[in-house]
Amino acid sequence: MRKTRDNFHETVVSIPNRDEIILSAEQFPFKTTLSLSPLVTYWENKIETDPNCNVARVNELAGLLRKNPELLEPIEDVSIIDKYIDTVDILMEDIFPSALWENDLRATVLPFHFDSFYATPRLEELDLLGGGNYTQKLNVDLKTLLFRQTLSAYTLILEKFYNANFMVDEPFIFSIKDKFTKLDRHYKLIIDLKFMKVKAKGPIKKLSTQEINFLINRYNDLDLWMQKLPPENYEFSGFAICDFTDVTNEETISSLRYDLLDQDSVTTQEGFESLQQKLRVLFGLPGLRLGLASFPALQEFDTNYARKTWNGLVLTKSSPIKLEDLVDSIYAPVLAKGNTIVVDDLEQLDEPGRLEQELIKTGIRNLIIAPLHYEGKTIGMLELASPIPGELNALSTIKLKEILPLFALALNRMLEELRSSIQNIIKEKYTAIHPIVEWRFTQAAINLLDKMERNVPAEIEPIVFRDIYPLYGASDIRSSATERNKAIQGDLLDQLVLAKEVILAAKDNLPLSILDELVYKIDKYSQNLVHELGSGDEANVLEFLRTEIEPLFNHFGHKYPSTQKAIEAYRKATNNPNGVVYNKRRAYEESLYLINDTISSFLDREEEKAQQIFPHYFEKYKTDGLEYNIYIGASLLNSGHFEELYLKNMRLWQLMLTCEIARRIHKLRANLKLPLEITQLILVHSSPICIRFRLDEKKFDVEGADNIRYEIIKKRIDKATLRGTDERLTQPGKVAIVYTQPREAQEYRRYIDFLQAEGYIEPVVEDLEIEDLQGVQGLKALRISINFQEQLRHDIDAGDELLQIAQTAALN
Repeated sequence: MRKTRDNFHETVVSIPNRDEIILSAEQFPFKTTLSLSPLVTYWENKIETDPNCNVARVNELAGLLRKNPELLEPIEDVSIIDKYIDTVDILMEDIFPSALWENDLRATVLPFHFDSFYATPRLEELDLLGGGNYTQKLNVDLKTLLFRQTLSAYTLILEKFYNANFMVDEPFIFSIKDKFTKLDRHYKLIIDLKFMKVKAKGPIKKLSTQEINFLINRYNDLDLWMQKLPPENYEFSGFAICDFTDVTNEETISSLRYDLLDQDSVTTQEGFESLQQKLRVLFGLPGLRLGLASFPALQEFDTNYARKTWNGLVLTKSSPIKLEDLVDSIYAPVLAKGNTIVVDDLEQLDEPGRLEQELIKTGIRNLIIAPLHYEGKTIGMLELASPIPGELNALSTIKLKEILPLFALALNRMLEELRSSIQNIIKEKYTAIHPIVEWRFTQAAINLLDKMERNVPAEIEPIVFRDIYPLYGASDIRSSATERNKAIQGDLLDQLVLAKEVILAAKDNLPLSILDELVYKIDKYSQNLVHELGSGDEANVLEFLRTEIEPLFNHFGHKYPSTQKAIEAYRKATNNPNGVVYNKRRAYEESLYLINDTISSFLDREEEKAQQIFPHYFEKYKTDGLEYNIYIGASLLNSGHFEELYLKNMRLWQLMLTCEIARRIHKLRANLKLPLEITQLILVHSSPICIRFRLDEKKFDVEGADNIRYEIIKKRIDKATLRGTDERLTQPGKVAIVYTQPREAQEYRRYIDFLQAEGYIEPVVEDLEIEDLQGVQGLKALRISINFQEQLRHDIDAGDELLQIAQTAALN
C-alpha cells in the first residue's frame, strides 16, 4: 500500500454479499450532471503540459467551442452531443485513438450510470450499454448495483477532500448472448473517472483520521456514510470512460473450476449439463457435446455400480460396451499410451468399428478424446464432440489443456469416494487384504454396493479361488520347548540359590528350627527342578518364594545387618518387570527373536522381489520359528494369465531361499547368547487346490475333502519320524522335502542337482519314508544337507538375486 499525504493508507475492498449490504436509498443518492467541461480543461492544459501537442489543432478546437458554447455548459439533453458531433469527435480524439477506433470496446457514459453518449462501433454493435437491464447483464440485483455505484462516488469524495485513497477492486462483468451462437460472452469493465469532478455544496465537514478510518472499516454500511457525508452536500459533473475487455475464456474457466469443486456438477444430470454449456461457451460451439468416463482399464470399476462415474458419449451407465470393445477402436491410443486424439470426421474412417458406429448413430462426426491424468496415472478420459466435421481441431486442444487438470481433479475425487465406499465394505466384511487378491474383494464389495443401490436384498458374496498351487515352508527352532524349559529351570534354580543364601546368613544370627525347615524346602524344590520341570513347578516355586521367603527380608535386613549383602544380591537379580531371575529366559527369548527376525526380514525382502516376477499370495506367521504359505495360480490374478513355468520357478526359488536361510542362521549362531538351532521343512503338493475366505475367522482356508488332507499334513508333519525309527524327520543343518507323488520327487531332484552345482548343498541326498501320522499315510521325503563351508557360485550378500538364479535354472 502506498502512503498518501495525510498518512492515510490506500484501502482496497471487495464488494460484500448482498445480504451484508446496508443501503436504504432506492436510487442513486448524489446529484450528477453530464459535462464536457473537464475534457475541455484537459485540452487547455495540454498546450502547457505536452511539448508534442499540436497547438494548431487545439486552437482549432477552441474556435469550435466558442462557436458552440452549449458544449461548455452542463448538458441536460444528450441530443446536444449529436448536434455538435464534429466538435465532439475532435474532443474525444485522445480518448478514442483513431487507430483503435474499429476494434476497441470503449464508451463514455453519464456519471455513475451506464447510459452511453459516445461509443466505438463495435461496442454499439454488442449493445453492452444499450437497452437497460443492467442488473441482468451484470448478474447483480439493483440493491448491490446501487451500493457499488454509491461506494465508488464516495471514493472520489475521500480522495479530493480528505486525501484518503479508498478503492473498490472488484470489476463489473457484463454477460450477454452472442447474436450468432446464442452463447454467453463475458466482458470485464474498467471505469476511468479522471474526467469526473466532485464539488462540495457549502463548507467541507471536518473528519479526523480516526473518523475516516472508522468509515472505511465499515464500508458496507452506507447509511453510516450518508450520515457522516450527506449526499446532498456533494455534486458530480463530467463523465466516465468505460473500457471493456472480452474475458469469456477466463470467466468460463474460473466458473468451471468453481463448479468442479462440487461433486454434484459431475454426478448429477443438471450439473453435467451446466458443465457442457460452459464448454460450449469456452469453445464457441453451440452444438458441442461433453463426455466423461473413468478409465475402463480398471476392471474393478467395470461394473454397473462403478459406472455411475460414466457419462461418456457411448461409455454410459447403461452401456453394454466392455473393455475388449475399446482395444481396436479410436479410444485405444488414449487408454494404452495416454495420447490425445482428434478425429476430423468419423464417417471418413476406413473401417469404423462398433464404437465408431455407435458415435455416428448419435449424430457425432467430429471428436476429441483426451486422457485425464492424476499424479502421473491415467484415471479417465474427457470427450468433446461436434456434429460438424472439423469444428474441433488441433488448435482446440490448446484450450483443452487448461481445463483437463480441473476435470481430472473432479474425476479423481469421484473415484476416491467410490474407493472409500468399497474399502468400508472390505473393512467391515473382511479384514486387511493381501494386495494380490484385493481386486477380488473390491469386486465383491462393488457388487454388494450395486445391489444396495438397487435396493436388492443381498449378502456379501463368497471369495473363492480355485485351481491354485500351494507352497508351504517352515523354519522351526530345534527342541524349542526343551530349550525354554531349560531356561526356566536355570533361572528358578539361580533364584532358589540366592534365597538360600539369605536364609543361611540369617541362621548365623538366629538359630531357629523354622529356618532349617525353609532351607530343607529350598533344597527339595531344587532337587525336583534338576530332575524335571513339571507343569506346575514354576508357579509353586514362585509362590513359595513370594509368600515364605521374601516377606522375611525386611526383618532380617533391619535386625541383622550381616544378611544385607545376600538380600541385595537377591533383589538385584529379580529387579525387572517380571520380579524373578530372568537371565537364561532372556537369553533364550533374545536368541529366538534374533533368529525369527533374521528369517522374517530376509524372507520379506526376497518375497517382495518375487512378487515382481509373478504375483502370488503370501502369508507368514511366527511360532517358535516361522511358517509361511504361498499360493500361485490364474484365478488369483485379475488378468487370469498363468504359465506352469512360474510355478517351477517359485518352487526352485523356495528351495534356494530355504538353503540360504539355513546358511544365515548358521552364521548368526556365533552371536547368539543361546546357540539355538533351526530345522527346515518344505511340503510339496503338485495338485491344485481351492481356498475360500472365511468371514468368521477373517482368513483363507482350504475347501474340499482332498484339500483338507493337505492342511492336516501341514499341521502334523513337523513331529514326523522316519519309518521304523525314533529319528525326527527334521534335523538341524538339513532340509526335509516332503512329497506324496513320484513325479514330485523327480522334479525336486532336478532342482537339487542344480543347487549342488551352485554349492548350496552336500552331494548326499537321503531318500526317506515317513512313519504314518494320524489320518495321513504314504508320505515320503528327500532330505538334503546344507553346505556351510563352500563358497557359493552366487553370493546373495554381494548382490546376486535368488530370483534371477532360479529363473535361469527353471528356463533350462
